[in-house]
Amino acid sequence: MVRSKRSPIGLLVTILGFAVLGVSFYAWTQTSPFHRLYYSEDEYKWIRAGSSSASAVETDEIWEAPATCQLPYFVRATMHAKAEFKAFNDAMPEEILAWHNRPASPTLPPEKPDPYHFLQREQEDHERDVAEKAYDAELHVKYAEWYVTVTKLEEQVRQWEWRLSNVKDQRMTFSEARRRSADIGLYPGNDIEQVSASRLFEHYGLSLLGLGGFSADQQQAIKKACVDIIPLKKIVAKTNYYIEIWRWPVDHIAAFWSGLELVFVGVLFSPIARWISTGDSQMLRRDVRDAARRLVTTTRSFFRSKRAFVAFRRHYRTKE
Repeated sequence: MVRSKRSPIGLLVTILGFAVLGVSFYAWTQTSPFHRLYYSEDEYKWIRAGSSSASAVETDEIWEAPATCQLPYFVRATMHAKAEFKAFNDAMPEEILAWHNRPASPTLPPEKPDPYHFLQREQEDHERDVAEKAYDAELHVKYAEWYVTVTKLEEQVRQWEWRLSNVKDQRMTFSEARRRSADIGLYPGNDIEQVSASRLFEHYGLSLLGLGGFSADQQQAIKKACVDIIPLKKIVAKTNYYIEIWRWPVDHIAAFWSGLELVFVGVLFSPIARWISTGDSQMLRRDVRDAARRLVTTTRSFFRSKRAFVAFRRHYRTKE
């Protein structure tokens, strides 16, 4: 049996078909984003920074403050507010003290119903009430600063008592504090203001933990004693790879299918030409079978190279 030779015309047509496919593929990658040919979608998870050596995609912190540690500071702050209020209230001006300690109006024994005396007593009580209110208003005007201060201190006592009764475990992420501080504009533009803004940001973060109202020194003491800062990092938990090369025949219909048709014509050109010249159908079937095997082998080689490319990219991204 004589081994058939591939026709130069068929080889030329096949090469031309592959050239058309190559030009079409190049045009597709240029007119479409290259990541459509190869890209990945990653699934992420947050872990403690020291629990894995994987590269961090993003970092964050968790600030935790347990209630048992905060409680003594709130007790001291409440007692201090009460002591401050008591000391200021005990030093009230003498006129206000005398007014507060004035004797109560005498209560007269009930009398027999007498319309005249009843109306007279009602009038006297009304006049006395008006006089007392007028004098109380005069004291508030004369000692306005004292009344404002004592009201403010009394309100502080109520607030600290409420906060003391609602102490609980606190938890906050650094990214949450940063996002909320950006919403209220804590970061000015120049460098000097940035330094003060960073301190303001820390103060704001501690306030989000429920530690507002303390002095700067007290806040730092509470942060050192009670706030546990846990570094976190976001890592890639799973990578899903996708190939969108299937869009190539859709986006470039004419060029792709024309090139593919030329490839098939070139591959089958020799068997068809021999069949026409010899009329041997057995040889035609054998040549078509051989051509199909070669096409399958070429296709398998292509997909092997594609899998190798994907594996290489996965390895490369992991090392990054």
